Order: sequence, then C-alpha cells, then structure tokens
Amino acid sequence: MLFVRIITILLAGGALLLSHLGVAQGIYYLDAPTSRGALAPGPAYIARVVDARAQRASVGSVSRGEMLLMPATFRAGVRATLQPFYDTYAPGQPGAVPLVLRLTGLEIAETLGHDETAVAGCTADLYAPQPDSTYRLVSHYANVHAQSNRRPFTDATKLHAANLGVLLLGVADAARSQAAWLPAGPAYPAAYVLAPTPHPEEQLPILRPATQPRPGIYHSVVEFWHNQPSEPGLPDVEKHPYLNTEWAGDSEVKLYRPLPTNKLEMVTDAWGFCDGQDYYVRRERSYYRLRRQGPGFVYYGQVGEDPQYRMAVNGRSFNNSLLMGSVLASASAPSLGRRALFTLHLLPGTVSLDQAPTLAETPGAASRPTHLFVYRPRGDKGPAVRIRLADDQPAQELAPGDYLTFEPASEQPLRVCLLPAAGPAVYLPITPTAEAPTYLECRAAASEPLRQVKDATGAAALNRLVK
Repeated sequence: MLFVRIITILLAGGALLLSHLGVAQGIYYLDAPTSRGALAPGPAYIARVVDARAQRASVGSVSRGEMLLMPATFRAGVRATLQPFYDTYAPGQPGAVPLVLRLTGLEIAETLGHDETAVAGCTADLYAPQPDSTYRLVSHYANVHAQSNRRPFTDATKLHAANLGVLLLGVADAARSQAAWLPAGPAYPAAYVLAPTPHPEEQLPILRPATQPRPGIYHSVVEFWHNQPSEPGLPDVEKHPYLNTEWAGDSEVKLYRPLPTNKLEMVTDAWGFCDGQDYYVRRERSYYRLRRQGPGFVYYGQVGEDPQYRMAVNGRSFNNSLLMGSVLASASAPSLGRRALFTLHLLPGTVSLDQAPTLAETPGAASRPTHLFVYRPRGDKGPAVRIRLADDQPAQELAPGDYLTFEPASEQPLRVCLLPAAGPAVYLPITPTAEAPTYLECRAAASEPLRQVKDATGAAALNRLVK
C-alpha cells in the first residue's frame, strides 16, 4: 500500500516538557548563529540580507524525541537574525563595498545515532552596487557544513547555533575575496535584487529542467547540487529486481568500482551516483533511485534504514519515556524491510521518513496526520502549472506525471489555488480530515482544472505515477 499512516506517540505530559525545550505551538525556536571570533574588517561586507528563499515557513526541523521532528525557525525571522550576525562578525573597513546578500536557501537538519550531528546547507548570491543604481552579480555561494561534538547521544539541536555560524561566516569570507568575483556578472535593477521572492534562474542546477544528468559518482551533496560528479563516467551498477509484491517495479541497486587487479569492489563511501539517466542516493550499502517531486526529490527505501524508526522499535526512550518505547517495541511493529517513502532534504543532504508504517494503535496516544495530495496525470499535456496548496503556502510547480503533498491541520477549511499563466486564479475550497487522504486531480486545460476525486481513484492514480 502506497500511503501509510505516520504516528507520533507522546505521553500526555509531553506538551508540558516541550514547552521547556524552546517549543511553542509546534515550532522550535533556534538560537541565533554564533561565532568564536569576528573577521577583521574587510574590503567588502554584507550590508543587506534579502530572504529570497522559496520555502520561508521554517529553516528545517529538529528532533525532539526519537519519532518527533519539529519545524524550526528563528524567533525574530531569518533576515532580522542574519543581519546583526554579519554586522557583528564580518564588518567592513572604511570605504568597503556594501554588498547585498540574496539568501536563496538555508536549511538545517539533524542526523541521529551514536554521534548526533547538526547539518546545515546554504545557497546565496552576492551583488555589488553600480554607479547607475543597478546591482552586479559578483559571487555565488553554495556549501554544507556539519558539526558533532562526538559525545554519545548528545542532543544535536544544541549544536546548530555554532554550526550555522561557521557556514554563514563562510559566506562573508567568500564575499570579501574580490579577486574571485565574477569578472562580468550580469547587472540587475534594484527591484530585482531586493525582492524577497525567488527568481527562476536562482534554482540549483540539479533542479533546472534543462539540466542533462552527467554519469558518475558523487562524493558530496554539493557535487549533486551542481550535477558535477567527482568520479565522472558511466558507473558499474548491479541491479536485481525485487520479487515481492510490495517492491514490484523496483530493484536492489549496488555500485562497484574497478580495482587495478581487474576485480570489483563495492562502493560504500559515495553520497550517490548518476547513470546518465537517473540519480541515486546511498543509504548504508544500497542505492535508491531519486524521483523528482515538486521542488525536490523523494525515494522509496526500507523503513528500517531510518535511525529514528529503528531506535523507536528497539524501545530506547527519550528523556525518561517521552516516547512509549515499550509500545513501539511490541510484536505489532512492522518489518524493518518494509517499503516506505523518504524525502531528500536537498540543502543539508539528509533524508527523513515521510510515510512510516503504523507502529501501534494505542487509544489516546496515537494520532494520524492529515494528507493532501494534488496530482497531475501523465497524459495532461502542457507545461508545468503553479499550485498554491493553501493561502499561506508558496506556489509550487506541478508538471504532468508529478504530484504535490501537504499536511494541513485537520478539519480546517483551506483553498487550493491553481495559478494559470494567463487569466484568473482557480480556487478549490476543501476541508481535509485525518480519516483518509484527500486527493485532488489537476488537468490544466479542462473546464474544471482542479477537482477532488474519490479515495480509491486518487490512490490508484498516484500508484501509477510512482511506478
């Protein structure tokens, strides 16, 4: 079954505990970035931060217990937090060039296990003012940074402030290197540079429709961003189709590298690879094919490869039984080899379990999320359309053969909006519930371009899209 329920099992007093952990109304407020020391005043400095991220609701998620991921943000907002950081830690010298930083991506994540790690990815463009009041693009920045204090089972959330400080200070350091500036970067009017909205050309190369996949092995997510494998060439791949029904249509994929002895060794140290047609990401010793979904990628893997799920099933509790580990470790827990959908978080390069099998059904303890799916059949011709999944959500592109997913509040009315290239917006009012997923079909040229379909119809349509 494609769509399975996610449960979050909390004790009744969990909300009280979370209130002491910086959490309010389901949001975790991060500490502002910090640095051990400031840079010396430089010949250029970041005078203005523009938050041009496509996804501005949060800057990622933090783990507050083995099965609880919470959206995280800065209490004062991203721009209001980053500008004082640069003013304090990366000042300019007298007469320095005042740069505008367009922040196009910033996301944090946490990797769990024996050494919990804080990870952050950042993409940005830097612009210098010109005599004619335009701004010239002088530098691109794209990097990822991880930090762990290597103490067993340490809360990685505490590491984000320092980890972000290192990453963001790297932006300022790159901005000062005028010798490395683009020699003839394009110039744009102020309205373009200062607009707090993303521009199509600011997408990472891996997300651009015109990008042609280059075969080779990636050793970092940064290589994947730029479609530049550090080991170029057609890789040696071994595929074995799965025989059971649940994994029908998928294959077990292994990657090999030739040795001087003409033997092959299994590659278990790569981030992923490309076979010239599809992209694959590594999880432990296996590789899984990435599927484009909306503004990013997903893949189907084994639920047991998710460390949060694995720890929960093993019964290890968090902070004196915040989670009901004994329930999760019961015989009703599904097999670790169960097929499940994972999301690739593109900037930090981490993955998270999207749709976990039901671990247990305990009255008063388990709750199901509200799932909304908007899909577009492959046969619906025409270019991608823009869909806004709710009034407070950013518009996302939906191409034929693709789908979008959203988890709104249950029993709360909302409006899904189709934004055509020409003509008025098309709104569809709906009220999703947690009882079953809500499926909307989009046919851009139809007289009714957005319509709700029956559960069985929507589930079958989505099954066909992901095969």
